[in-house]
Amino acid sequence: MGLQNTNTEKQYDINMLFVLFLFGVVSCFYIYFAQQMGQYDANFSVRQMFFYIIAFGVALVVLHFDFEYYLNIHWFLYGFGLFLLILLEIIGPHETIAPMINGAVSWFTLPVIGSIQPSELMRIFLVITLSAVTYRHNSKYQNNRDIKTDLTLLGKMALVVLPVLILLERQPDMGSVMLIGSIVVALMIVSGISYKLLLLFIGGPLFVFASFIFAFFRFPVFVETYLLSMLQDYQVNRIHGWLNPFEYVDAGFQTVRAITAIGSGRLFGNNDTSIYIPEAHTDFIFAVISSMHGFIGGALVITLYFVLLYQILITALRCHNAFGKYLCASLIGMLSFQVFQNIGMSLGLLPVTGFTLPLLSYGGSSLIATMFALGMVMSVRYHSKSYFFESRKE
Repeated sequence: MGLQNTNTEKQYDINMLFVLFLFGVVSCFYIYFAQQMGQYDANFSVRQMFFYIIAFGVALVVLHFDFEYYLNIHWFLYGFGLFLLILLEIIGPHETIAPMINGAVSWFTLPVIGSIQPSELMRIFLVITLSAVTYRHNSKYQNNRDIKTDLTLLGKMALVVLPVLILLERQPDMGSVMLIGSIVVALMIVSGISYKLLLLFIGGPLFVFASFIFAFFRFPVFVETYLLSMLQDYQVNRIHGWLNPFEYVDAGFQTVRAITAIGSGRLFGNNDTSIYIPEAHTDFIFAVISSMHGFIGGALVITLYFVLLYQILITALRCHNAFGKYLCASLIGMLSFQVFQNIGMSLGLLPVTGFTLPLLSYGGSSLIATMFALGMVMSVRYHSKSYFFESRKE
């Protein structure tokens, strides 16, 4: 057995803090441009700056909180998040406390505090709870892994996730439902579950999704008669607005405007603030970026996300605690899917779901929740022990 020693010196993740600072600068800069487009009266860029100050404070506090403590309080956090969703279900729709916005009851509107979206917090609490459940399960069955124990783990995940999914579907907030799916998928991939189950539970839905798109264009009558008839009207409109935006002008209005704005930016942008982009400061901030500074601006923003995800990946690889790895992996899944979906819907490649672009779109709840999550990532590095000499078999 080789000599093993540990270094307990704590280190701040300066690289990630700098990347987050760049996101703050870019966010406020482009939100300022978005509010010049004539459709807004409020000064969103100043508010976003204020939100970033609070969010950085939250991240720094969370950073100093040892991530292993979440193993002891994760059920409390999960219960608190579930309580907020149930309370929203009971109260809403209410004109002042829980108003209906864009056909969904997803927000609490409180005096002084402002708007709070419980699903934003619930996603982070689910990351913690699912990571803890996976960690405890794998610790118990680390020497006895088989299909049965893997199915047991999936069953535990389902029991945690299903109540949340039911409450989110009733709002309805399908965007959050999809994001939770990305968290579960990321954890499944890194948890050591059999590749056969991964192929079934991940490959199966992807095959169904691809088959639907093929059938939509190849057999439109069949799809309209037997598939779309089972969905609600707003869901059918979103599908048409996604796959045929220029034919279904009303349903595809947001997509058409976003595509037009991105195309107008060409390589270096046009600085034209007269272009109308719906929800320019929130859902379609990427269209503003690409319109103002073209392909170059959009590519630089995407590169910034790659750098952030790389920093999280490095933290996961260097962490010797499986729970810390699960936290990082699930957050990589959530953030990468959110970025992919938001940019994809701006380009017309994916349906419009109301996803904001993390760290760039305007919004206090989303920003603070995301920075809370990234504070946990930095906590994984700050509180992890680094090994000078690893144990090895002679």
